[in-house]
Amino acid sequence: MKKKAIIYAENTDRLLTLVNYLVQDDWEIISSGDTAEFLSKNLIPYTMEPSLSSVTKGHDRFTSLINLVINSKSEETYDSYTSLDYEDAASLLCVNIQPKYHSIARFLEESSSENCIDLKHVSLIRAAAKNYSNVLILTDPEDYEEAIIQLKTESISKQFRLYLAGKALNLTSAYDASCAYSILFQREQIDFPNYLIFPYKKEKRLAQGANNHQQAWLYSQGLHNSALAGIKKIQGKEVDYNLIKNYFAAWNIVSMFLKIIKNPFEVPSTDSSGYSYSTQFTPAAGFVFTIGIKYGNPIGAALGTDVCNSFTKTLNCAPETFDGATLGCSAVIDRDAALLLSKMTLDSIIAPDFTKEAREILAKTNSLRLIVASNTVSGFYETATIDGGLLAQISDHTLFKHWNVVTTRRPTQAQIDAMAFGTMISLGAKSDSAIIINDSAAIGISFGQPNRRKAVLLAVEDAKECFKNGLTSSDTSAEILVSDTSIPFDDKIRNAVEIGVKAIIQTGGSSSDQQLIDYCNENDIAMVFTGMRHIAF
Repeated sequence: MKKKAIIYAENTDRLLTLVNYLVQDDWEIISSGDTAEFLSKNLIPYTMEPSLSSVTKGHDRFTSLINLVINSKSEETYDSYTSLDYEDAASLLCVNIQPKYHSIARFLEESSSENCIDLKHVSLIRAAAKNYSNVLILTDPEDYEEAIIQLKTESISKQFRLYLAGKALNLTSAYDASCAYSILFQREQIDFPNYLIFPYKKEKRLAQGANNHQQAWLYSQGLHNSALAGIKKIQGKEVDYNLIKNYFAAWNIVSMFLKIIKNPFEVPSTDSSGYSYSTQFTPAAGFVFTIGIKYGNPIGAALGTDVCNSFTKTLNCAPETFDGATLGCSAVIDRDAALLLSKMTLDSIIAPDFTKEAREILAKTNSLRLIVASNTVSGFYETATIDGGLLAQISDHTLFKHWNVVTTRRPTQAQIDAMAFGTMISLGAKSDSAIIINDSAAIGISFGQPNRRKAVLLAVEDAKECFKNGLTSSDTSAEILVSDTSIPFDDKIRNAVEIGVKAIIQTGGSSSDQQLIDYCNENDIAMVFTGMRHIAF
C-alpha cells in the first residue's frame, strides 16, 4: 500500500521540494483547493479531496480524513462514501494556515460566520498532534528539509515528532487567538480577557539584543493597521533590539501629537475661586513636531513652522546628546531638512516619508537608517513580562482629565498650549521627570530621577545651558515647567523662576503645596494641578 500524505498549505514556500521527494518515494498525495492548483502547475500527481478546501460542504467526507489521521497505524476500515481508499492510514500531514483577523460584523453575519473560524484544518492539525507518534505533522516550511532527511533514513526520532507536534499546537493556538482577538478587542467595551493571548509571529532575527551577547527576534501580531505593520526601512544597516524600541518610543509621541495636539480639545477646569469652566487648547495643525530619542527617553523636542525649523529647534535642546540618537518627525522630510540632518551623526530617522531629494542627500550616509511610518500607534494594552507572568495595563494616552488652577493668575493661551505640549513629551519620559518649555521647544529635560527635587534641578540646569549658549529663543513669555509628579517647595523652584518660568503644571499632592502656591502668587506665576500622574519606567 502507498503511504498517504495530506497536504493543504496556504504558505507554499519550499513545498515543491517536499512533494517532489514524496512522489519519488511513491507517496500518495491527498490535496484540494489552491494547494491542488499549485501541485497541478508543477506537474505533481495527487488525489483530489474537495472537503479539504470546502468550508461548508463534505463534513462526512472530512470526518473520514480526521479518522485517517487519528487512527493511523490501526486496522480500522473506513466508510465507503469517500472516494479515497483508506485501507491504510495517513502518516504525514502537511497543513499550514495563517492566523486571520476579521471585523466583528463578519462574525455576526450568519452567512459568513463559518468562514471566520476554521474548523477543518485546525481539527486536522490537532488530530495529527494528538497522534504524533504515528503521524508526522508539518506546519512550518522551515522543517521540511529535516523531515525529508529523517524520512529518507527511515529513522524519524520521537523527539522530532514531538517537536513538530508542539509547533502544530503553537500554530492552532495562534489561529484561535486571532479569532478571539477579533471578537473581544472590537467590542464597544474592551475588557481584560481571562487569558491574554496574542498571536505573535516570528518575523525577523535582529542584529543583536539590547547587548551584543544577547540574541533577539522581532515578533509581529499581524494587524494591518498597527504601527509595526506600517513601518518600512528604506535605507541603512540592519536594526537591533534597542533601535526598534527607540523607533516606537519616538513614533508613539509623534502619534500622540498627530491624534491629540494637532486637533482641538478641551479639559474641564476649576480656578482658585472655585469657578468651573473649560480650558480650550489651540490645535497645532500648522506645525511640524520633532522629537529626539535615546535609550527610549526624549532628549529634545520642538514644534516648528516647517520641518527644518522643527529639527533646528529640537537639535538645539542639547546638541551634544544627539550622537547616535533617533529622530521622529510628524511630516515628510524635505531637501532642506535632509541637508541639516546629513551633518549630524544620527542613528536613524522615522517619519511619514522622505522626498526624492531628501533620500538622495541622506543616501550618502550609508549607516543612517531611514524609516517610513504610515500608521499611528493605536495600542490598547501595555505589557511587561515578569518571571512566570505578565503585567498588562491600559496604555497611557490621556494627557489630562481635569485642571485645577490653584493660583490667582490663570495661564495665558500660549502657556496653556505649551503645558499640553510639555505633558505630551513627559509621557515618553521615565519617571520622575521634569521639562522646561520655551518657544514650543523642550530646552531642559530630566528623566528617570528617583528624587523629585533633583528632576526639577537638572531640567533647570539644562535650560540654563541652552540660554548660556544662545540656543533658544529670547522670548520667555511662555516659559513652562512641566513635572510628572508633585513638586516640593524649595530652592529648586526659585532657580526655575530665575530663568524665567512663568507657569507650572504638576500633579500636586506635596505636603508643601500651599507654600508653593503662595510663592507663585507672590511672583505672578500661574500654576495648574492635574491630580494625574504619568508614571513610566
